[in-house]
Amino acid sequence: MDETYMRLALEEAYKAFSTYEVPVGAVIVKDGKVIGKGYNKRESTKDPTAHAEIIAIKEASQALDGWRLIDCT
Repeated sequence: MDETYMRLALEEAYKAFSTYEVPVGAVIVKDGKVIGKGYNKRESTKDPTAHAEIIAIKEASQALDGWRLIDCT
């Protein structure tokens, strides 16, 4: 199971790499479902906070309608 999510994170990292960003991807999972994912977009957005992890956390928070990511990985 973890390999599946790691592959998804690597796919996100490849998106960053293909757009000349630092190749980092992130995936957040709850109850076996991906609720957040992202890749670095700092260069393209000129936003120093546009890290893969932050983007994934924001997406997951929206999916859960709250900021606490309890039981997420």
